[in-house]
Amino acid sequence: MNKFTSLIIGLLLVFMAGCSSNNFDLKLTTPKSFTPGQSTPIQLKILDREGKPVKGAKVSAKLDMQGMSHGDTSLKLQETGNGVYAGKANLEMEGDYTATIQIDYNGEKSLREKRFSIVYKKEQ
Repeated sequence: MNKFTSLIIGLLLVFMAGCSSNNFDLKLTTPKSFTPGQSTPIQLKILDREGKPVKGAKVSAKLDMQGMSHGDTSLKLQETGNGVYAGKANLEMEGDYTATIQIDYNGEKSLREKRFSIVYKKEQ
């Protein structure tokens, strides 16, 4: 193996280790229904490898409706305590969504995806 190939393999290994998404356990919580025109709460609980709450992370998410091309909804999640981060999204349609979650914690970055479904709230 020549030096160039060794360098490329080494860089790939470093890149993969730095972008590892297995360093956090994520639990995404969303309501089952929403009211169009109103903000919908999104909550994320983040635990580290040892199961301890992650405190002091910068967390953002992009919500993309599967199979649609009308763009995505971006939001920053604020820490509320005990590893919980919360934000509000303005959803336009009911359906299946993918949340692409970016976490920056102590110089470690992680990019993960979580899926959820949501429907319009029925008027009573």
